[in-house]
Amino acid sequence: MIKLQVFLVCLAVIVFVFSMIVCMEMYALERAIARSIYTDLADDMQDIGYLDPELADYYQARMYELGWGEQPGGFFGGTWPLDEANRARKEKNETVTIAMTVRPSIISQWINQYFQGETEFRFSGTRPSEYFAPGW
Repeated sequence: MIKLQVFLVCLAVIVFVFSMIVCMEMYALERAIARSIYTDLADDMQDIGYLDPELADYYQARMYELGWGEQPGGFFGGTWPLDEANRARKEKNETVTIAMTVRPSIISQWINQYFQGETEFRFSGTRPSEYFAPGW
């Protein structure tokens, strides 16, 4: 009878440890995907000088496909400039600012709450614009 109890305890510990490893790998993967989307969007914004609505829609569709939710301010709340009229120009040494907030899966929210103190993935940064006006 003792051997059965020891076996069941060992089995439970092994299942628990492997479950935790899978959860941590999933968290790391989701965070890496979110960071790569942020970096791609920042590169695109830097090249064109603003957040194009079609570009924002493309990245939002990718994030919805992953099952991620957005905050009340949207995925890109705090991002500037948002339209072509306010486009940041390199010749004026202007910058583009991007802020991205993503609500990942429940497991990633729990792990991020433990490590970062919040349930959302937040990325933000400012980069110099690489866009030159055609007439410059």
